[in-house]
Amino acid sequence: MANFTFSLKKFFLFLFYPSSLILIFFLLISIYVILDKRKGRRRFLLFLAIFLYYFSSTPFLPYFLLKQLEKNYSIPPKEEIAKVKNVVVLTGRIYGEETLSPEERFSRETLVRFLKALELKKQYPDKKIILLGGSYEDKNNKGASYLKMLAENFGFEVEALDVPLDTITSAKILKEYLLKNEKNVNSPFLLLTSAYHLPRAYYLFKKEGLNPIPYPTNYSYKLCKPSFSIWKFLPNDLYIDLTNRATHEYLALGFYKMKYFILEKFK
Repeated sequence: MANFTFSLKKFFLFLFYPSSLILIFFLLISIYVILDKRKGRRRFLLFLAIFLYYFSSTPFLPYFLLKQLEKNYSIPPKEEIAKVKNVVVLTGRIYGEETLSPEERFSRETLVRFLKALELKKQYPDKKIILLGGSYEDKNNKGASYLKMLAENFGFEVEALDVPLDTITSAKILKEYLLKNEKNVNSPFLLLTSAYHLPRAYYLFKKEGLNPIPYPTNYSYKLCKPSFSIWKFLPNDLYIDLTNRATHEYLALGFYKMKYFILEKFK
């Protein structure tokens, strides 16, 4: 049931990605062409599809969207890092296909976060690294455990919680873990994830009564900083992907803020 709900949520989010909207607009145009009606609306949809495609597949739109998400987060000072006991790492996509080796199972996002966590562990050996993340493709419900295996190969000891498939579940699972193992959810901890993901992650962890200190990695806006180079004006699938990621974050954050507003308004 959890996997079905997760897949359904992902499907509806996917429908609102710019790349998906482009496809929908072109499909609508095709229908109008077949029916040969409402030429004015047909032209508008065609213009909208081309406009959205171009600005999503060049640096301009993703840079603006990502910069707004990432600009408020910076690495905490060393004094603040030294005070915390736990470093909580939110994983990205983990592939569950049985034929993959541990090194092949992770998206770039996951590896960037994971390597940053190991770097922190090397600098601060007393910190506990807690990896949060599941894989809905894996038959054995493994996710973060694959990263744990990789960490052990590098000589690092970490904790792995495989259950969560999304950010809100990660917050709930971490709360249960802290209550069970440390009897306290008020102690601050580093919340390590990609910078564009931090606004939503920080918001949801705070809503669970936890005390996260944002630790950003992987500033994606730097990948699409506009310039006067001719190559920046040509479509690139990298920018489509970044636009989709930013759109996902705005939609999800907006949904949860509305959800909690309604719950608090009528409780």
